[in-house]
Amino acid sequence: MKVLNQNLINVEVNNQPLQIDQGSTLEDILKVVPAPLHTPLAAIVNGQIQELTYPIYADSNITWIDTTNDIGMRIYKRGLFLVLATAVNNIFPKATLKIEHSLPHGTYCEIRCEDFRILVEENVNAIKNEMKRIIAENRPIKRQDIFKNDAIKFFQGQGRFENANNIKYKPGDTVSLYSCGTVFDYFYEPVATSTGVLKLFDLHSYHYGLILRIPAKNNPNILPTYHAPQKLSQILYEGERWGELLEVENIAQLNNIIETNQLGEFVQINEALHERNLYEIAKSISDHNDEVKLILIAGPSSSGKTTFAHRLYIQLRVNGIKPITISLDDYFVDREFTPKDENGGLDFESINALDLELFNRHLVDLIDGKEVIVPRFDFTTGRRKAEGHKVKLEANQVLIIEGIHGLNEKLTESIPHSNKRKIYISALTQLNVDDWTPISSSDTRLIRRIYRDIQYRGTSAKQTINRWPSVRKGEAKNIFPFQEEADYMFNSALIYEKAILKGLVQPELEKIGPGEPEFLEAQRLIRLLQFFVPAFPDNVPINSILKEFIGGSCFRES
Repeated sequence: MKVLNQNLINVEVNNQPLQIDQGSTLEDILKVVPAPLHTPLAAIVNGQIQELTYPIYADSNITWIDTTNDIGMRIYKRGLFLVLATAVNNIFPKATLKIEHSLPHGTYCEIRCEDFRILVEENVNAIKNEMKRIIAENRPIKRQDIFKNDAIKFFQGQGRFENANNIKYKPGDTVSLYSCGTVFDYFYEPVATSTGVLKLFDLHSYHYGLILRIPAKNNPNILPTYHAPQKLSQILYEGERWGELLEVENIAQLNNIIETNQLGEFVQINEALHERNLYEIAKSISDHNDEVKLILIAGPSSSGKTTFAHRLYIQLRVNGIKPITISLDDYFVDREFTPKDENGGLDFESINALDLELFNRHLVDLIDGKEVIVPRFDFTTGRRKAEGHKVKLEANQVLIIEGIHGLNEKLTESIPHSNKRKIYISALTQLNVDDWTPISSSDTRLIRRIYRDIQYRGTSAKQTINRWPSVRKGEAKNIFPFQEEADYMFNSALIYEKAILKGLVQPELEKIGPGEPEFLEAQRLIRLLQFFVPAFPDNVPINSILKEFIGGSCFRES
């Protein structure tokens, strides 16, 4: 073990006491402790994330980070991104790598050369083999802390102006550059310290680019079988081409829009795209109005489902259709019949918490033109009320139902496809930090939800962050497996939205202090938001999906 001096300090490593030499790095400690079950990529040291090259000079509490949690998985991905960029540069030095967006257990990337997408299977295999070579060499991923002005000049010299412009907005005087060869990049989060820990990956061609596949968090030792989500991929691809058309693919380009006083027009263009997509969905439904009598809307939390449903209602009315709604909540089974989750609690999110037999019988009768009595559920007693309300579908009417199980065929298995249309809505972020750093759609939804919950639910940013893993777990179980069942997909993300949300959300995140369990996640979101030039919400129209989260929506009931 490397010894800088003879002083011993006390540390706790995953709750086990240990004495080490002062100045020992986390890598040194790994050599003298029992091998963890999964390879550590970094550690939480006294409440802060540190890379494995970090030296310890004082008594500390250390918890290893590996790919079984979100922090470790992000570190793993960033390391692979750097290896991929290095491999591409080695084989195609004149090409530009674009790391575009996440897909289930993978990331979609494109390699462009003179605006021509050059990927064929032979080239993909060459890049993959080069990545394997770099990883087999177990190269150190070197970190260099340099002054911001020097970093800006460096990236400007490479023609990577989005990196140079982003660095201007980073607090502090220095930035960290990483390399495992001739390629350097700036990451705003920690990176793996060597390529040898990045063994598990795959690369294959897909659409106009390639998929960089990664292991799953719940089983980090194998690559899951890959099933390409064709519909989701298409809408993500369309979103990125839209960003290309507007010449706003990264934060630096958005900041330029704001700083040159063009945001008002840019907001209008973004909102017009939403309106056009809503119109196309409504027009398609109205073209089959003789058959289509049921519209099902589902999507993950904070996708903007409420505003979407209102705006779809308006577009359907324009097309001569009068929608009516019923609530799935009224079809809950009585409390004593509610299924239990794995912890023994009542699982209200289970599809079996609904009276599917009654619900389907009512749908069949409604589509046949019959009148039904829709039940009312009393959440206080946990039982269905004796009285209900009458509903009947007229010739020019459709039924709209919004709920987490809307895409699950089990919910409406008695209704033929010709009589129903399923719509998936999510905020599928098309804006990236830079060419090699995509922004997670989950982060977009979390940032939206933080401010919405403060506004309307009396819930702090800390509480929302605390609940978010549970929310995502429910989405992974009840929504994402069925997204390809959708007849239509609607991307509710707005390229400009984080510039508006920054000034509203960042002060709330800063209230979460060190030592609180939500601190690391709050700081990560702050580091993302730091790159955005803040903008006022004055230009956001009252029917915008964004208004559902920041307040002032014309659709919110008082």
